[in-house]
Amino acid sequence: MAADRARGLRSDAQRNAERLLEVATHVFAEQGPEAPVSEIARAAGVGTATLYRRFPTRQALLAAVYAGHVQALAARADELAVSSEDPLRALVGWLHEFAGLLTEHRGMKGLITGRYEGDAELFRSCRRSLSLAVDSLLRPAQQARAIRPDVDAERTLTLINAVVLAAGQAGNNQDETNHLIDLVISGFRYDDRN
Repeated sequence: MAADRARGLRSDAQRNAERLLEVATHVFAEQGPEAPVSEIARAAGVGTATLYRRFPTRQALLAAVYAGHVQALAARADELAVSSEDPLRALVGWLHEFAGLLTEHRGMKGLITGRYEGDAELFRSCRRSLSLAVDSLLRPAQQARAIRPDVDAERTLTLINAVVLAAGQAGNNQDETNHLIDLVISGFRYDDRN
């Protein structure tokens, strides 16, 4: 997504955009989504005006940074869907990876929930990619009767985002987040008595 937008730029402008994304990824991971944009520009070796020419708002920069993570998550879901013999294990593994990224990249939660203003199409595209990724793992688990049929991708994304948010507000670590995800998954499990 962000790479697509960088195409068509002059080579120096493209290098600047790529460098800004690289630095912004690091700074947002370290300092969160409210990190000073001027610090990102300085670390990338460009002026603030150059940053704002390429990314007109903080939200546009955040979306571009996190779009790469969304693409990687979608690719990972595809890989797990094809390679795993245990669809439940593939789903659970991916959800833990997703939660890990949400924990590591605090601002990504806003992209997932659509809180950011700015490039609405990029936000919709990211959410759609994640929904398709979850669905590609949910359907096989449902067909194997490991997951209830009323569980869908949107509910799954919402619940995992909520777990990460709640665990973060409580100051809990990744182990606690993983435990909470396992509890959510236990509620997703298919029950022959139903």
